[in-house]
Amino acid sequence: MSKECVQKGGVITAHIGPDLYYLITDPDDALTAANACMQKHFIYDYVKTWLGEGLLTSSGALWQRHRKLLNPAFTVSVIHSFLGIFNHMSRQMNEEVEVHVGKGHFDHSTYLRLIAFQTFSRTGFGISDSKVKEFARKYMESSDQIMNLVIHRFQNIWLHSDLIFKLSGLKKKKDRLIKILDNMANQVIEGKKEEMKNASKGERTYEYSVTGTRCKPLMSLLMELKNDDTLTEKEIKEEVDTAIVAGFDTTSNLMTVLFVAVGAYPEVQQKMYEEMIEVLGPDRDVEKDDIKRLVYTEAVIKETLRVYPTGPALLRHVDRDVKLKNYIMRGGSQCVILPLGTHRDPLWGEDVEAFRPERWLDPAVAALYNSAFYGFSLGKRSCIGKTYAMISMKVTLAHFIRKYRITADVNELRFKVDMLLKATKASIRIDKRE
Repeated sequence: MSKECVQKGGVITAHIGPDLYYLITDPDDALTAANACMQKHFIYDYVKTWLGEGLLTSSGALWQRHRKLLNPAFTVSVIHSFLGIFNHMSRQMNEEVEVHVGKGHFDHSTYLRLIAFQTFSRTGFGISDSKVKEFARKYMESSDQIMNLVIHRFQNIWLHSDLIFKLSGLKKKKDRLIKILDNMANQVIEGKKEEMKNASKGERTYEYSVTGTRCKPLMSLLMELKNDDTLTEKEIKEEVDTAIVAGFDTTSNLMTVLFVAVGAYPEVQQKMYEEMIEVLGPDRDVEKDDIKRLVYTEAVIKETLRVYPTGPALLRHVDRDVKLKNYIMRGGSQCVILPLGTHRDPLWGEDVEAFRPERWLDPAVAALYNSAFYGFSLGKRSCIGKTYAMISMKVTLAHFIRKYRITADVNELRFKVDMLLKATKASIRIDKRE
């Protein structure tokens, strides 16, 4: 579909059920649509019984208000305070995968998913090491099942009817899963309440990283907003669930594919390794001044997102007529921005199909980051956690690549598309570096 859209000029139309869809790959039209159409597509309504009106599902003034309130939890200075946790968790993963050294290919995605969830749980909510692993496994299992239900419902038009969805028995299953996840989110909230209650009067609640650096998790900010009557208990719960879902699955899926790509292109892996040794030495932890010096590593992350975008489609409701270059999207329709096409526009170079991180070292290509790159969504609703994701991934890679040499084959990758582009078959071989 993306290829057809590119071949036909960057915009095509299609009918899905009763709805008119505009499918877009042209970079200019994609940015126009992303900024003009701020309302989410109706597929997000299917998860509102779980995520409510959190940042992922809300629209309009409510979304703008919450985005502004939560921005302070994702500033660079706050994220730098998590570096101790990022380093600690990266070393922990290195230890866990060591059993696979020299033993052939293995599925690395399970390690990446679990470590991403644990890292976000610690930095975002301050959940301790002793509790986080079991919490992660239970939450991931239930959230995966809900997402599968959402996609199944969207793909089967007759299930769009609330009555038929209920009669099918799927609503009962969904409600059971939501109850499990609600209880877990409430555990996080109640734990933070108890912690704040026990704190001395007037003292703000902070978590301390494994290095002793003081850091302020998202949960602390949310509770302060509740205590100030800025957010309700219901809004807190919705943002907790939203943060968990958006905070681990996206990065772990990207890293799963990135490890395979790096293993398939040894010259890319060697350049990353040489940069890391030059900046960090053989075993030092990553510090805040190191982050911006890992230039080639960042280029590899961006190139992986360009070739294998984690978000396969940006779905929006067109609430009013929107003028594109050669079309007018009619109000009441739907639009879908397809990054697999946008990221293969000729403006990326003649070798758009090639995995070549060096393209990002060209200032002209780097300038496309905010206008034609959909790695962290696009336009005004771009991902609030993109800086968090970039820094945490750099730290994970810095530890892993310095310790292990990866071997893999991108031709063995297999994907499925739900809310994300997920690798269903991905494996690597690791060997210790001399």
